[in-house]
Amino acid sequence: MPSVFPGLCGDCVSVRVVDNGRSAFYLCERALTDPRYRKYPALPVLACPGYRRREPPAATPAERDDKLTE
Repeated sequence: MPSVFPGLCGDCVSVRVVDNGRSAFYLCERALTDPRYRKYPALPVLACPGYRRREPPAATPAERDDKLTE
């Protein structure tokens, strides 16, 4: 992962991290269909009209059981 704080891209539903082994880049998939967006935006992105927060993954049944026993 890049060492630069990605800003909104870090948890956006439209981002895909492209890792080539030496570097990693944040690809905005909105740019593939909408020319208003940059394919690889300069980081950190602090404002974006297309930003939608990615929801964290749901807890598995085992994780839910672990929380009940804590």
